Amino acid sequence: MTSYSVVTRGSIIALVGLFIVQGTPIGQRLTRHWSAERASDDILYSEGSPFQSASFKDVDSWLLSSENMTQAPTAETFEHKVKKGTTLASLWRDIKGAPQAVSSFVSAFSHKHPKLKAGEVVSVTRKGDEVVELRRELGQGATLVISGGSGEGYVPRIEQASISTRERKVTGTISSSLVNAANGLDVPYSVIDDFVDLFSARVEFQKDLQPGDSFTVSYDERVIEGGKVLETGSIKSASLFLSGEMYAVVRDVATDGAVRYFDEKGEMPTKAFLRYPVQFTRIGSMFSHARFHPVLKVSRPHHGVDFSAPIGTPVRTVGDGVVVFSGYTPSTGYMVRIAHSSQYTTEYMHLSKISSDAKKGARVSRGSVIGALGNTGLSTGPHLHFGLFDRGTYVDPMKAKVIQVAPVIKAPKAVLAAIAEMRKTHKELALAVSSSVKKRA
Repeated sequence: MTSYSVVTRGSIIALVGLFIVQGTPIGQRLTRHWSAERASDDILYSEGSPFQSASFKDVDSWLLSSENMTQAPTAETFEHKVKKGTTLASLWRDIKGAPQAVSSFVSAFSHKHPKLKAGEVVSVTRKGDEVVELRRELGQGATLVISGGSGEGYVPRIEQASISTRERKVTGTISSSLVNAANGLDVPYSVIDDFVDLFSARVEFQKDLQPGDSFTVSYDERVIEGGKVLETGSIKSASLFLSGEMYAVVRDVATDGAVRYFDEKGEMPTKAFLRYPVQFTRIGSMFSHARFHPVLKVSRPHHGVDFSAPIGTPVRTVGDGVVVFSGYTPSTGYMVRIAHSSQYTTEYMHLSKISSDAKKGARVSRGSVIGALGNTGLSTGPHLHFGLFDRGTYVDPMKAKVIQVAPVIKAPKAVLAAIAEMRKTHKELALAVSSSVKKRA
């Protein structure tokens, strides 16, 4: 039998089988598949087809190219600083939010949250023409997050970061001033001011400190995840090493909750008046027996010290006492006068307002706020006139060392250990400085 007859016989059998199978569902699906494949081949490989000379790799590249695909918009995050007079509606316009979604955004933003403040910064995330998220810091580790879109609207939520407390210990050497040295080590101004208060009875910071003197300070910080500091607590311990002598203060909380301070000898130091009745200020006029008065245009005694600062700056009492005058006079403006003992009395003039806790007869404690700095009475500019009486006679507040005797209490072991640690630190610093000087020589 020839090969021709074998092929013919096989073809006839295949055709008969195909006709038989076509009558079944499977056969019908196979027939449709073969018809589609032949039509595809005609398009791809027939004469004149644009794909005749292209490889499958070229076709795939063309189909997947960025020019022939629609990409989803990418997210863009930026910061926006709130301007004075900004409303929620104008904020929405400033960050280019969709106009039809302004009411949804305002409703989400304003629910039980503080009003916008000029200068605050919000974080905005956009995708294409849509604002999809806005983040606003609320303080104490809380963040307001508003998310959504113009179609579905916006909803608020609060993210609360984990807060922890850590102790920070700082050691530094003074080259020009305590403020510059501490600032260079990222010690906040509030801690520096407390530091000055703790030593002001024994140290005159403008005169006693010399280049090469050293200091230590320890205080607690409340921080959130990532290490951002929310606030600082009271000083736990502090020391100054001046011309070979150490001055120290260690804070201790008694079992009854009372706060006590011990010095480098393990004793409770005498309680001195605070040196300054306002923080972060400058002295505008010193105590004088004959000063030209800028309003009255005559020379007269200036029995006090003027502290210049912005209106509204808190004014604090420099010592414990009882308010003996609280009110207004044409020359002093709003004034508070406090009797601290049968010997000492202080007065605070030209206030813009008086605290409700500083009414006549009220007891006040050292450092408590009694009012706000102002420009009332015979005053040419915002300042506080601070005066001190010793047995009814004016004395210079910057030169007087007013102290109150403290009770004798034995220092706890933890306090003595802290004092010993500070002594060791200062000795090591002194050795390091001495070694550095010898090497340069």
